[in-house]
Amino acid sequence: MMLIIVYLILNQSITLWRRNINITGKILKNLRLNNNITLDQLADEINEMFKISITGSMLSKWETGKANPIYDHLKRLALYYNVTTDFLLGFNQDEKLEMVNHNDNLGKKGRSSYSKKANNIKRLVKLLEDDKITNKDVLILKDFVQVSLSRKHKNLYR
Repeated sequence: MMLIIVYLILNQSITLWRRNINITGKILKNLRLNNNITLDQLADEINEMFKISITGSMLSKWETGKANPIYDHLKRLALYYNVTTDFLLGFNQDEKLEMVNHNDNLGKKGRSSYSKKANNIKRLVKLLEDDKITNKDVLILKDFVQVSLSRKHKNLYR
């Protein structure tokens, strides 16, 4: 029961957090712009490389956050750009930090805040996997999520 509560709280927190900052879309757009290619050119290259059928319109929806790529497409994009899926999901910002910083004017404060949140989520998932979360931890996590949700979420990647 406790595990289910923690999972639901964590899942809700992650969903709201990801929805507000759309980091994957911004990263995909920055990678494409840094390679000086259009959405249609990227679609053509990916389709040829992986023998699939992605459209420029699909890529646009992913970049703007109107839709999210399925994991198989995310893996293909990571291979195409020679990055990891963790990077595309925003969990490993050090991989191409200069690119994000240059195109999005992401400040040090925003970058470190985002990295801390990503690391905290990874630690919570590890604790869940190892069954090391106590009832007290669940209450602390619940309070944290409630406080976070009550504040206005700032978009760190304007």
